[in-house]
Amino acid sequence: MIFERDGLLLRRREPSSPLTLGDIDEDFVEMLRQLRDLNLCFGFISDQRGMDAGSHGRSDFAALTSVLDQLLTVHGAIPDFWMAWGSPTRAGTVIPHRDDQILQPEVGMILRAIKWYDVDNEKAVFVGNSPTGMQAAKQAKITGIQYSGGQNHRVTEVQRLGHTIEEIVRLDRRRTA
Repeated sequence: MIFERDGLLLRRREPSSPLTLGDIDEDFVEMLRQLRDLNLCFGFISDQRGMDAGSHGRSDFAALTSVLDQLLTVHGAIPDFWMAWGSPTRAGTVIPHRDDQILQPEVGMILRAIKWYDVDNEKAVFVGNSPTGMQAAKQAKITGIQYSGGQNHRVTEVQRLGHTIEEIVRLDRRRTA
């Protein structure tokens, strides 16, 4: 399972302002704990935003990741990995793919996570809310789940997302049994 951090675990706010503990979606964290109880491997890909509005870069990303790691550890939902989409993308930046296709850096990060955990593409799932993330999942040829995390019915949406993931996992386990 690969999740986009921003907009899922951390709510996006407009106008952009420093992050607080209230920006962490507790219902989403509970779903992560349930995935951990199922022994599913999961992690997050995100931009390199730090805790302060507009802060970007490796040190800001590392500081926020450390805080999130501690918080998720307490809740029994520690992720297996954290990855950044990379530096702010530069025009023309591409990553070669095994089929010699030209792919964007986002696709490369998804493929790297799959390779690190030696997961077949058909067993990998990407959950995101950005058009860029969903397009990257499509290019990586993995299952993509669009998740809006809307404010009105967030608990219901998180529960629906958790059930969808469990169904995909059950179906996959039946195929390999």
